[in-house]
Amino acid sequence: MRTKLNLAAATAAIGLAMLTGQRVANATSYTITVDASKQTAGGNPPFWAAAVGTGTASLTLRSDLETHYKIGAREAGFKRVRGHGVLNDDMGIYKGAGSYSWTNFDKYLTAIVSAGMRPIMELDFMPTALALTGNSRDTYNSVANYKAFIQAIVQHCVDKYTATEVGQWYWEIWNEPDYTGFWNGTNASEATSAKMTDYYALYDAAVSAITAVLPSALVGGPATTGPGPVSAFLQHCKSAGTRVTFASSHSYPGGAAGASANAANLVSDNNTRVSGITSGGYTTMTVKSFNTEWNSSYSGQGGGMGDDLTSMDNNWNVGFILKSVKLLSDKGSGSTPALDVFSYWVLSDVFDESSGPSGSYILGKTANGTLPFGQVFGLMTFQGIRKAAFNAFKMLNYLGPTRLQSAGGTGSDGVDAMATLSANGDSLQILAYDQYATLNTTGTDDVTVTVSNLPSGLAGKQVFVTQFIADASHSNPYSVWTSQGKPTAPSEAQWQAMKAAQHLALLQPVSTTTLTTSYTTTFTINRQAGTLLILSVKRPVTGRDGLGTMEGEDYDGQSGATKEDSNDTDLGQSISVTSGGSIFYDVVDFSDAGVGSVQMRVNASAATNLEFHADSQTGTLLGKCALTATGSAWATQACTLTPISGVHTLYVVFGGAARLNWLLFQA
Repeated sequence: MRTKLNLAAATAAIGLAMLTGQRVANATSYTITVDASKQTAGGNPPFWAAAVGTGTASLTLRSDLETHYKIGAREAGFKRVRGHGVLNDDMGIYKGAGSYSWTNFDKYLTAIVSAGMRPIMELDFMPTALALTGNSRDTYNSVANYKAFIQAIVQHCVDKYTATEVGQWYWEIWNEPDYTGFWNGTNASEATSAKMTDYYALYDAAVSAITAVLPSALVGGPATTGPGPVSAFLQHCKSAGTRVTFASSHSYPGGAAGASANAANLVSDNNTRVSGITSGGYTTMTVKSFNTEWNSSYSGQGGGMGDDLTSMDNNWNVGFILKSVKLLSDKGSGSTPALDVFSYWVLSDVFDESSGPSGSYILGKTANGTLPFGQVFGLMTFQGIRKAAFNAFKMLNYLGPTRLQSAGGTGSDGVDAMATLSANGDSLQILAYDQYATLNTTGTDDVTVTVSNLPSGLAGKQVFVTQFIADASHSNPYSVWTSQGKPTAPSEAQWQAMKAAQHLALLQPVSTTTLTTSYTTTFTINRQAGTLLILSVKRPVTGRDGLGTMEGEDYDGQSGATKEDSNDTDLGQSISVTSGGSIFYDVVDFSDAGVGSVQMRVNASAATNLEFHADSQTGTLLGKCALTATGSAWATQACTLTPISGVHTLYVVFGGAARLNWLLFQA
């Protein structure tokens, strides 16, 4: 049974918890003006969703992370995954010269592709049997064997997914060769300049092998800790005649650990990278700018101290993320963004650069992985709860393809906004944020938004007014956790309270209004927050998309349910539920048109049934769906329901023991 929350008490506790040690700035009033008849010089290509980071490739063999990939792709719109160590010994590909095993590699690729994404194939590190001194950070001990290995990997991908598909993947050679922890070159003690020369040889060999299979492959590097080495790298490519289609590097504005993270640094980072492209003898039409790692700090391995580490867990990174995207979007030209890949590091706290078991800080602190938050990079917790930062990306995913001219904000500390329009002009989105580089800043600011010259798709129409918010007390499960006293092994009631705060929240109920040619509204926004205002003829999805696939294990509460490896064709987790057990999902949006049936991916040793109820475990019965026995195999079964529309809490009650992978509701 779901535990009811005393929301007033929880909010008060959150407010008290957030006061200590914070900088309070004086309130400022802003007027954001949008001219819906005027586009900016740039469009709105979603470079921020082109990729997202993960830990090492072998983590993708974990079913929980496989599920997180699916959620990230569906809700945040991420298109690719970039992770370290696909060539590592723990992936088990390289068995010796000319001998390879594809078992783990295929599972890695299947997990990404099944989630609806593509890999960024970051080719590192060196299999120890192929490494010069047996260290995975070495260069190769045989260029011929290395090239044969890389060529075999590319050929295997082409055989599995076709040349047309693999031709759209990015191949990034190594990770941070300018950092001693990741690249030894031919001699671990040699100078960085000599190591970079060794890297150029590695790059040339890898590209030769890749293009032997895919002559037009999308290849690049140097994936350095900053953009400084880009120019010299590209000068080498130019003089050597080695193919290169993108230049990549990383940026963490907060550095190791501190009190601030300046989003403007990410613009300077890209400017330097672009300058390196041109000084290297190329243009940004032929060599694209990629930032393949960014976050508030590079010290998010877990357990660190500093506001720019706390910001990874709480709401402070919301404004940082939105401001970073807006400032970079301002630099776009036409349909060409300032950079093509802006890959946040990382998607999930299922991560492995710590000293805990399997390199996981969370597992090191709690054997069963029950610690909800631990200053780890991810947009989602180890358990799959969406953090406030995840909801920043979810707001970005609502934006339309046409950028509109807006004014009235500030490029420094405070409020700014960007506005976009849908392709057919019947939905307008205004994304506003209140961000201060000093992360632990409180207070509020007042915002007036005025939109003029609304297009014919909206002017004179009755529209829905929808406003989402992510701040200290909305869309932010971290604040709930702190109000609970930061339990390391939360009770089911505590998990439910955190999960109730994980979904992108409405600032106020959705309303309707009839527009003229303009629109004005006023609201107060908290510091370190973001809000998305949508004016649309069709009501946008709020909460969970009830017409999209809902993973069984992504419930908001349960009784008698256990997460487990699904071992189904799409990988990820599933749940095993006892007879009489139940799960529920908060804020399921079945749309105004509604649904009338459901597909269920189930595994049942004996015939049983699932009951679907609206709003409580004993609420309106939508359907009692008979399940036939599946003989211990997964099967998709369908059931007709009493039609339901709008936003509801959905309860699923199991008449007998069964496993559930996913649900898909249909009209």
